This record gives sequence, structure tokens and C-alpha cells, in this order.
Amino acid sequence: MSIDQDQRPAVAAVLDGLDPGPELDAVLEGLSAAALAGEDLAAYLRACARQQARAESRTLTAMHHLGRARAGSTERYSGYDEFSGDEVAAVLCWSRSMATRKLGLADDLEVRLPAVGEAVWEGRLDVVRASRLCEWTRDVPDDLARHVAEVLLPVAASLPIGELIDRIEQVVIELDPGWAARREAKARRNGRLILQANPSGTATLSLVDVAATSGLAMRDRVDALAAAVRGLGVLTPIGVLRKEVAERLLDGSLAGLDDRAVAVLLAAEYHAPGDDPGPDDPSDGGPSGRGPDNRGPDGPGGGDPRDHGPGGSGPGDRGPSDRGPSDRGPSSDEPEREPQRSGGGDEPGATRGTAGGGPSGGPGDGAGQGLLDLPGLVGEPEPFPALLDGPEPGPGRVRAGVGEVRLRLSTALGLDDLPGQVPGYGTVLADHARTLVSRYRRGEWRVVCTDDQGRLQHVLLARRRPHRPRPGRSGQRCRAIVELHVPTTLLAALTPTGHGPWAALLAELQARLAELPRAGGPPAATAADLYRRRPRVEIDRWTRVRDRCCVAPACRRRAQHSDLDHTLDHAWGGPSLDWNLGVLDRHHHRAKHHGGWTVHQPAPGHFRWRTRAGIHHTTRPRKILHEPVAPRPAATPRPLPDDEPAWTDDDHPDWRTRYRRATGLAEPEVTAPAVHPDDDPPPF
Repeated sequence: MSIDQDQRPAVAAVLDGLDPGPELDAVLEGLSAAALAGEDLAAYLRACARQQARAESRTLTAMHHLGRARAGSTERYSGYDEFSGDEVAAVLCWSRSMATRKLGLADDLEVRLPAVGEAVWEGRLDVVRASRLCEWTRDVPDDLARHVAEVLLPVAASLPIGELIDRIEQVVIELDPGWAARREAKARRNGRLILQANPSGTATLSLVDVAATSGLAMRDRVDALAAAVRGLGVLTPIGVLRKEVAERLLDGSLAGLDDRAVAVLLAAEYHAPGDDPGPDDPSDGGPSGRGPDNRGPDGPGGGDPRDHGPGGSGPGDRGPSDRGPSDRGPSSDEPEREPQRSGGGDEPGATRGTAGGGPSGGPGDGAGQGLLDLPGLVGEPEPFPALLDGPEPGPGRVRAGVGEVRLRLSTALGLDDLPGQVPGYGTVLADHARTLVSRYRRGEWRVVCTDDQGRLQHVLLARRRPHRPRPGRSGQRCRAIVELHVPTTLLAALTPTGHGPWAALLAELQARLAELPRAGGPPAATAADLYRRRPRVEIDRWTRVRDRCCVAPACRRRAQHSDLDHTLDHAWGGPSLDWNLGVLDRHHHRAKHHGGWTVHQPAPGHFRWRTRAGIHHTTRPRKILHEPVAPRPAATPRPLPDDEPAWTDDDHPDWRTRYRRATGLAEPEVTAPAVHPDDDPPPF
């Protein structure tokens, strides 16, 4: 989604036309934010941000020189050493670890990624995005990192931080898929389990460097079980419930139970009368939700474990990190206040009722909840959430949750190795994406056809699946979504008989494509669509695929966990058609109705916003497909992170190894120690 900000003449035009420097600074000095409004105030803020980028660039350049400075001389050491950070830390009164991280960023912008440093100096890119470009290419060979910057710099300033990170991951894999696969395999060999104590007295258990497919499978199973427990009338917040399910699966207390029995047992514990755990009860804050802290994993302290910004916490520096959940946007796995996924609601209200029809109420509202007539744990509960419908499971059978994977049809067919995307997680290698496609074989398969520029044309719901080359189970029923992207021209040109198990599916798609209008478009409207409040499932699907995520400026909450909003409210005659519908997360849905924001949809998928401050923003539909980056193979395999030359202990002292691995900086020049006379005591 691209974002345009409208400007008026006068102050806004003058400020937006000036590059950072003395002239812009003089204009800003003559203005006061308190005396500006609307677009003028927005232009003033943009100008301040450009000027700040210039100032931060100058500061980082000063650090770069101070870390290599020689006393009484303008000559510099050729690189950093273990004492370089001390120089910066002493001047700015920082911790040495924070100073070292800043030096690493300064060196990246000066040496490794000079084009990024130049963009910051010119005010075209802020330091936050520049630091993400440096951090997320830190273990990438320098030539690949410079190629990534070359591809993304033209659009980086207009991308939300999380989307920029996704694009970095995607471009790195496209440039050298083989290197990315070797990096992933090496990291998996170093996988580990970590238990860490928290200041609150709780603990954090982490599985580090597991395969992406394994991690997603674990998440899907926990999500499915948590949803099943919630469907039995449990009112615990879904984030806490997911934690409880994962904890009970790992601590052995549910050994030997199948998924149905697990869900019924947890629900029974929640509804048990008088079950109020004491302060010493290890289950305090468990399924009952009556513990002291009902915050989910996406609340304070959550977020992407890879997020460690330049000013973040590190060894010896326990300050707050400037990279938290906001880098990739709100977590897509835990919707805001459980928004209605079927959409159509114009007035966002309170949290949706439980799927199992349990009475409403807050978490842990045991008095008003009442007891459920739960069947025996070994039997099959009736009714049971549809999420676990299907053949009777055996102990330990894996269940798929509401996962989603997006990839090109050409990648699924094995014609290329372009990466896939898992919304709410990130980029995955082509092999992992194909594994997820096979795992989600009985989910909902959407084939999204685009024009040659990657814009949406058709959304087809595939009826057939590629047959399995060997006998076995046909796959389990699940609610996962497989989204296959393909240009319409490519789909029409494929020869089905040349693609083995996919032949029947390709033949079906080509036959249906021939019946559709060449220009494409949304499902045809019916008379009933003008009066129904909630859109038909075909229109719902089309709108979510078109918008991809919340259409508010700079928001990235995924469409599957957001509301469908009528641009012109249904109560005022707005029809439930694509040109009057848009994806809004719960927060921005409330901003429209209660926060003073207004929105218009002059063309389908194009939204014009006016904030309560009087500033206008325009958002447009995102491309479904981006032009893939041409691979940049190397003459020899590129080195993996931490690959070291054959240094001897004398040539490469241990501190230098540790320092270079921690910072990713070049090998520093080490000056030979001074020679003292034999009678001169050591300088201790």
C-alpha cells in the first residue's frame, strides 16, 4: 500500500521544497508548531524529521572518527578494537555495550553501506529505517548487503518498519537462495532451548533456531487447542490461554491425552467450582485466568526476539529496547479484542462472544460463568468446536491451526525458488513454503491472478488439489489458507500435463479462467447485496485479498484478523459491495467512528483519510506480486556468518574474535606494544 500526503501551498510547500541544511534550519527557527495547523503542521514535522536525520548522521560520523582517533593527530587507526567503544562511552556517558552498538551502526553507514549513510545525510531516510537495513543484513556478505540497499532504498522511506524488514528478508533470499538455505541449515544445527528468569519472578522458555516449518506447526497446534478451549466457554484472554496450552503440553501433565481430551480437561479446570488457586499453587494464573497478570505474549515485554535496536538492551545495558512489537506491526496471531473476522460491522463494539455460546463476561468471571455439563474426558464432547472436527484423533496427533502461507504458483510447481510469506511470521525459504502447502492440503486454497504489473485481477477458490505421489492419508481437515499468486498470462500459458500431480488443478484453473472477463474484477453484485449487512463470502474474500491488511495509513495488521468496514455506513444505505468495503483493524475502526477520523473510497481499494488534526492521507491497494530481484551468484560460495579464516592464536587473540563476531566489523589494526627496558617495572 502506498501512502500519499496532500499538501497545500504556503508554509507546507516551502518546507517540503527544502533539503536539510542551514536554510531549512533558519525557516524552522522562524516557525512555531503551536501556530500551525493541518497540512502546515504535517509539513513542519516532516521537515524536522529531515533535519534530525542530518544531525544524527553527523553524530554517527563523529563517533566513527572518535572510535579510531589517535592522540594529537588527525590520522586514524584502520579499524576499531576493544577500546574504541570506551572513547564514545566516556564522552556521552553511555554504557560500553551501547557505545559499541552505535559504533557498529556508524561503521555500517560509513563503510559497509555508504549508500544508506548518504540517504540519511540527505534526509531521504531516517536513522530508524537505516538501522534496520544495517541490522537485518548484519550477517549477510557485504556485496549482498549493498545489493539489498540498492533495491530497497528507493522505497524504504515509504514502507512501515515491519514491511521493510519483510522486504529485506525477501530480497536477501532472492539474491542468493543457496546461501540463504545454507545459513538456515547452519543456524538449525546450533538450535537450543533456553530458560530465562524474569525480574517479576516468572520464567521465559525459548526454543531457538528451530526450523520455520516446525515452529509454525507448534504455533498452529497451540492456536487450534486454545480456540477449542475457548469454544467451550472459557473466558480467559486468548493470549494467556495459548500460553497455558503450550505450558501444559510441555510439562507432561497432559501426557497420553488426545486433543479432544486436552481441550475438555482445560475447560473443566476453568469451570471447576471453588477452584481458586492459592498463592503457592503452581497453576496460579492458569486456565482459570484468575492469576495476577492476564497479559498475553504480545503485551508488555513481548515482541520479536530478534528485535534489538541500537539503543536496546544488551550485555551490561538493560535499558529499554527501541525495537519491539511495533517493528513488524501488532501481532497478527492475537487480534485486538477479538475482531469479527466475518466483517461487515459498522459499529465496533465489545469483544465478540465465545464460539461455544458460553455467557459473556470478563476474564475469570467465575461467578457469572456457571458450570458446563462437560462429558467424560475419554469420550467425545458434543457439541465440540468445528476446529477439531474430523476423524477421531489418536494420542499425539498434530492438528493444524489457522495458518496461512503465500507463495507464487511457479514456486509451488518447482519452477523457481523464490521465497514465500507467512503473514504474522515473515519470509520463509521456498522449500519451507512448499512443505506448508503440502501440510495445508485440505485447507482453503486461493489462486490470486494478477496482471503483468502484479495488480489483482481474479481470486479463484481451487476445488482440486495436487494428488499425492504415494499412498497415504489425504490430509487432515484444517482452516489454514494457501494463497497461490500467478500472473494471468503465465497461468494461461502453462501446460498442465507437464506438471505431474498438479495437472488436474492447473486444468481446472485454466478452464475457469477462460470463462472470466479478461480485465478481471470482483464478484458480480446481486440485488441482495444492496440490502444485506454482511457481505457474501466471495466479496469478503475478494476485499481481504485486495487490501491485504488494514487500509489506515502505515498500519500492517493483517486482513484475516481485522474487521470489514462499510465506508458509507450500512445504516446510511451503504451496500455490502467491494467498492464500499475496506479492511480496518479494531483500533482504526474505532478511530473512524469515535476518534474524529473520516474516510472516503473514491475508487475501489483507494481510501482518502482525514485525521482529526485535519491532515489528509491517501492509501492505495498493494501489489500482490513484486518484480523478483535477479539473482547475484558469486564465483565461489559466499561465507556464512561467523566463518573464520585459519588464524593462529598468536595472530588472532581471543578478544578480537569475540569483538568482531559481536560487531561484524572489519579486522582492526593492532599496534605492537612498546618495549620497556629490563629495569623498568611493568606499568601496573
